[in-house]
Amino acid sequence: MSHSSPKLQLPPITPKKLLYLLLALSGLLIAAGLFTLTHRSTSGDRQNQPLSSTDKAIITVKNRLSANPGNTALQVSLCQDYLQKVRETADTSYFAKCDKLLNQAIAKEPDNANVISTQASVFYGRHNFSKGLELSQKAVSLNPNQVAYYGLVGDGQIELGQYEQAAATFQTMVNKRPSLSSFNRVAYIRELYGDVKGAEAALKSAVSSGSSFTENIAYSQVELGKLYARNDLTAAEQMYNQALYINKQFSPALEGLGKVAFARGNYNQAINYFNRAFEALPLAQYATDLGDVYSTQGNPTKADQQYFLADLAFQKSSSGGVNNDFEKSVFLTDHNKDLSTANRLSREAVIVRPNIFSADILAWNLYKTGKYKEAETVAQQALRLGENQPVILFHAGMIANKLGQHDRAKAYLQKAFSEDHYFLESHFSLLDKKLADVTLKGL
Repeated sequence: MSHSSPKLQLPPITPKKLLYLLLALSGLLIAAGLFTLTHRSTSGDRQNQPLSSTDKAIITVKNRLSANPGNTALQVSLCQDYLQKVRETADTSYFAKCDKLLNQAIAKEPDNANVISTQASVFYGRHNFSKGLELSQKAVSLNPNQVAYYGLVGDGQIELGQYEQAAATFQTMVNKRPSLSSFNRVAYIRELYGDVKGAEAALKSAVSSGSSFTENIAYSQVELGKLYARNDLTAAEQMYNQALYINKQFSPALEGLGKVAFARGNYNQAINYFNRAFEALPLAQYATDLGDVYSTQGNPTKADQQYFLADLAFQKSSSGGVNNDFEKSVFLTDHNKDLSTANRLSREAVIVRPNIFSADILAWNLYKTGKYKEAETVAQQALRLGENQPVILFHAGMIANKLGQHDRAKAYLQKAFSEDHYFLESHFSLLDKKLADVTLKGL
């Protein structure tokens, strides 16, 4: 199979096309807030804060729905507001509220594409990508002119490892309507195939396209910052700050600044940024970041406190119906915690979410448990798009080293560093770079 990047073409953006506003960036942003801790509201100050725009929208739609019960459009609108609350608060209990609304709507209008696509978003939120893809494809078949549905289809194809199909879907999407949403997705598929410059260009187009939702613009800026962070911390820092300028409590931007500070050795500054990210949105990944910084500082007590919070976050999200097998297996394997459970979870993830990163974490778990030959076989599955994902190259290099394939190990590790000098890509643990440094110096 060829590993070359799909030739996704970006049509010129005409003034007319710029008038199209993004409905909502589903899929990618929803997935970002799923393995999480329920939002806390413990202080009087927080309780007395004015209602957010999303809370006001929920109240408005609820009032309208009370006056017009059974209105399908209002039921969908309220569910979409609930999905926004998941993104804002990490409270996955809103998925159950969506279920109730959408089950009523679908019983009344079984072929309503808007209802079906919203159901797909809920399934994606729970990491049931097979069902989400099935519903997304049904929505497209019912209304092939609704561009947003193609984004949902492609999101599911990505998570299920159907990369060539996803590239074709995103090409259709961007052809139909160049927008922030379609450009973001083009950027991601390009990055997966190792076309980092092409991904940067698509993200710049996404930012230029604009959106009525500042969250979406900030998301694109953070993704661009992540690409810059591979080799240029200053450029990454500037992009993260731009995201914060338009969305002052945007946790992904705060995390990005924390990672930049960590890479520079400014650990106290990194802790401050990660704490702010967690305070704004209590995600497991931010607690893990904090734990890794404390571990680097030689403070195992504080590190374990943060890792406990991360573990609690996984429990909370699971109780909300989210399948976090992949995310939890990454956390456990990276931190050498309960590797047998991590092995089971990673094997299950490969079955239900058969993409290159699921294969990669299974290979890494097998490495951690001393099953190096099996790890090598699985690592090759993770490399099926080519040698372009830094974290996969790092793991493959460590596995090759254990098998005595020192030249191969050196090549993999050097390529990992060339792709991401600071090891700040989202799938890396903050602890990985030190291990890679030590190993490469010994080869």
